[in-house]
Amino acid sequence: MASSWLTGLTAVLCIVIFVRLFTYRRNGAGYRWGKSVVAFAVMIACGRLLIEVLTSGLVVPLEFWPFVLLLGVFALAVVRAEGNVARLVQPGDLPWSGVERRRGGGR
Repeated sequence: MASSWLTGLTAVLCIVIFVRLFTYRRNGAGYRWGKSVVAFAVMIACGRLLIEVLTSGLVVPLEFWPFVLLLGVFALAVVRAEGNVARLVQPGDLPWSGVERRRGGGR
């Protein structure tokens, strides 16, 4: 029972990741060949995993719940980055520490 639940959740998360990466729009952002290859590889992996789940070739055992959890975290990150793989690998929202201002750089 729990195994079929994890299998279904895995399929849904793969669909979310695949669709979000597939529908990414650059809107003037620079093209990066390496990041595009990574996005394409992730889409292939998610598509392949989804095909295996849908053809009943893959049933996620209960012991693989950490994998499904990591897949969920990755899906959340992809959705928050709006499908932009470059935003996944570089820090974007680092908290400001105020070091520049204390040293007189902000005046």
